[in-house]
Amino acid sequence: MMGFRGLTIAALVCLSACSVQERDFLGAGGSGGSGGGTTTDASSTTGTGTSTSSTGGCAPVEGCFDGVDDDCDGFTDCADPDCAEGAVCVRAPVNFELGVVVGETEPCPDGFTADERLLFRGLSGGGCEGCGCTPNPTDCAVDLYLYASRSQCEGDDALALGTRADPIGFECDGTPINNGAVEWGGVRAGLFDVIQTCTVTGTAIPGPAEWAESVKFCRATSVGEGCDAGEACVPKQAPATQCALVSGSATCSGYARREGDWFQGYRDTRTCSSCSCTASGGDCNNVRVQLGNDYSCFDHASLSQGSRYCGYAYSPPAYLVGEPTPSRCTARTTLSGSLDPTGQSTLCCVE
Repeated sequence: MMGFRGLTIAALVCLSACSVQERDFLGAGGSGGSGGGTTTDASSTTGTGTSTSSTGGCAPVEGCFDGVDDDCDGFTDCADPDCAEGAVCVRAPVNFELGVVVGETEPCPDGFTADERLLFRGLSGGGCEGCGCTPNPTDCAVDLYLYASRSQCEGDDALALGTRADPIGFECDGTPINNGAVEWGGVRAGLFDVIQTCTVTGTAIPGPAEWAESVKFCRATSVGEGCDAGEACVPKQAPATQCALVSGSATCSGYARREGDWFQGYRDTRTCSSCSCTASGGDCNNVRVQLGNDYSCFDHASLSQGSRYCGYAYSPPAYLVGEPTPSRCTARTTLSGSLDPTGQSTLCCVE
């Protein structure tokens, strides 16, 4: 018969070995206490059944994500009350990866460091860029028509008669427009031609590809049991969002939110044609034809475009005076090809 001293020692041993230990959930990432982050091969029964670890003994705490009833209390992983605060059951569709979603630059939390994957949506690339244009000075040209007599000049109300002379520019060298002939009946100016050009600069390239939004998916390090059929036990995370990820477009039965517009990359086949420029806006409205006299470039008479002069002149040179309106240039290039997102993925999230 056991004495009082023997009974006391037995009670103390039982108290030490049989008390419930608090679960350290930092072990979910693979760096915690016994059974916390790695899967151990064992036979287990969830609910009220019993379990025996592969070592044949009972652990002091329940490993919540290893599929084993580590502390031999008849409950495995999420079914064990020890795991109530740090573990949660989530839907586990076939071919989905379980994890959490955090900001792109945020680290993956403990328990979700098995893999990390960046996801993107809202792809844009814009058009071509890099072309430049420098406007050249606007120039003007005009055709002059000589009348054989003053009567022909004065009778040309339709401004359609006369013999075409050599073209003129803004410089005067004293050469008469009628080659020094004695006959003179007058001169008519046609409409000005606006000469506006640009110098092309730069090389066209497609605009940079940009995503409107990005997140990081962190896959669960270990997935446990102790949940209803079709579910799995994973670490409970807040404020990170518990989600499941699968490639392609998929349904999200059992989840509160479906986001099927995430992608993992893009394919860019865009090319740009060579740069070109179009000049516009220049005019010769402030330019006039200046008529000299007797091989001299002094101001003998002045004509606007589309007008005539029927007065006297002897071997007159002619030239342009005034300031043309500057032109502006527009760069042009053609974009071909396309910018397409690749690696479509579906996120199913609990909230």
